[in-house]
Amino acid sequence: MNTRIGKGLAAFLLIAAGVVLLLANVEIISLEMNLSWGMIYPLFILLLGLKLWGSAYIRRGGSWTAGSFLTVFAVLLILDRFGIMTFRFWDFWKLWPMLFIYIGFGIMRGRSRNRNQQFFDQPLPVSRTMAVGDFSFTEENWKVEPMNVWSAVSDYKFDFTKAFIPDEDIPIRVAGWAGDVRMFVPRQVPFRVDAKVRAGDIKVAGQKADGINRIIQYETRDYQEAGRKLTIQIELTAGSIKVVQV
Repeated sequence: MNTRIGKGLAAFLLIAAGVVLLLANVEIISLEMNLSWGMIYPLFILLLGLKLWGSAYIRRGGSWTAGSFLTVFAVLLILDRFGIMTFRFWDFWKLWPMLFIYIGFGIMRGRSRNRNQQFFDQPLPVSRTMAVGDFSFTEENWKVEPMNVWSAVSDYKFDFTKAFIPDEDIPIRVAGWAGDVRMFVPRQVPFRVDAKVRAGDIKVAGQKADGINRIIQYETRDYQEAGRKLTIQIELTAGSIKVVQV
């Protein structure tokens, strides 16, 4: 771990030195300019952004969304410090159009992800997809059916304690770019949960995980033999997942 950190730091210093010398050679900046905290902290933001972006690319944690946002943010701050353009720290709100870019990539990733599901090999008959919105299944005696829901930014709430659950194995797939998922499952109903979040937290039947690229797999003891059961898969890019037995 220390070796990787040392190599990463050395690489960053070399890149930073090269960029500064290049800008000085083409007379965009002067090496005689005084360094200050205002000049230094954008470099730390850039380093963090590149770290998150690179880790996500090689699938060792990280986050391409946070990494790309911090990288763009840091580059704009650096350009401001060199007098190329005007962009202050509190101008970060001007980057809000990047949300549309993330949603677009999220839609494409959501569709491609459906081709490689480990626990849901067959297409589900019920499919709901939308960019932004909330899903709520909390009314009395609502019928649980196989479903496949995806949304870019949403909150989900499933109260299976109020539902009519047929005597069969019912697959439930919930996916999205960002949001919260809340599920309440009766103790007498066997179920399996495969939950994954790239950045956020997961709580399933007493098990907890939070941070980057977290996965929890859980099934009740009687799941394999049960005829009536829920097979649940949840995957979010960022957010919170909570499945509670009540």
